[in-house]
Amino acid sequence: MYKTKNTECFQPGWLRVKFGDVVRLSKARCADPLAEGVERFVGLEHLEPGDLRIRSWGNVVDGVTFTSVFQPGQMLFGKRRAYQRKVAVADFSGVCSGDIYVMESKDADVLLPELLPFICQTDAFFDHAVGTSAGSLSPRTNWTSLAEFDFALPSITEQVRIVKLLRAIEDERESLLEVKTAANSLVDSVSKDRLDNSSAPRVKVETLAKFTSGDGIAVSLLSDKPTIDVKVPVYGGNGIAGYTISPLHKVPDETVVIGRVGAYCGRTYFVEGDAWISDNALFATAFSDAVMPKFLAMCLTAANLNRLSTGGSQPLINQQIVKAVEVPLPTIEYQNEIVETLQSVKLTGRESLRRADSLKELKQIALRGLRSV
Repeated sequence: MYKTKNTECFQPGWLRVKFGDVVRLSKARCADPLAEGVERFVGLEHLEPGDLRIRSWGNVVDGVTFTSVFQPGQMLFGKRRAYQRKVAVADFSGVCSGDIYVMESKDADVLLPELLPFICQTDAFFDHAVGTSAGSLSPRTNWTSLAEFDFALPSITEQVRIVKLLRAIEDERESLLEVKTAANSLVDSVSKDRLDNSSAPRVKVETLAKFTSGDGIAVSLLSDKPTIDVKVPVYGGNGIAGYTISPLHKVPDETVVIGRVGAYCGRTYFVEGDAWISDNALFATAFSDAVMPKFLAMCLTAANLNRLSTGGSQPLINQQIVKAVEVPLPTIEYQNEIVETLQSVKLTGRESLRRADSLKELKQIALRGLRSV
């Protein structure tokens, strides 16, 4: 029968234990993964913070030096830069980086294997892991330190209840994130279908809008008078680059912003409200009555302007390139129909993400019950 050195109860049936008392560090290795038939490998880059699923991996056949073996059901924990909160449960076998610990419950009658990853997602566990890490540029924690982590271990009956709750939250959140992904795909699909198959005449952007570079000036899209001391988003070469407080100047009520310089130049945004446009971005100062600004932004997004960029290490989109792009120009009524359809789909995606974030907060509340002692 399992016993702890300290049997003090913090709740009925709960015991104070050390992580190393109930969790085993796997030391399974294979010297030649390819020869032993191992197909996949996992590095730290394949683990996403806060996500218990492994959604990407590498192929051993492409070459790998990893030798740590993991099996389905075992837990992977990123010991390097533990503050990144990389914990996942394997649903396939493979080898992983030496910067990843492979762990499992020592005894399923004492610690449910399904509860282990949730324990490792608690703030207390990460605080301990980060606090025991050594190194400046690439801090790492070690097993000896992790094994000393104290926490309150619920009774098996309570563990079953907690796992059921946390798993239900995880499953619902996963479903909502899938809805968000599907909504994004649908937006791309509908946009491409409506624009590529449109029988409307195609016209150059220069006939629909006048663009200029931001030149590091701020613009007020809604105020009749310049606005002072307002925190506004800064649009640069790759989108929103932060926020600033500055005087603003009146321009059209809506505008289209295009990243001008950088690896992601050509990214297009429809902007309402105050904004600071840096000299690394272009924005429209006037529009033809024949086009809705939102529709033009959608067309320029679908045009994938980045493919038209010039330059080598520093890609560039200039006004001449944007002016020469051809887009379909259906009636205002049809433009409005397309915009409303896509806004409805986007709203569904945003609502799914909002609900998923709420469940994430609920999960954190539930995890606080697995507090350290």
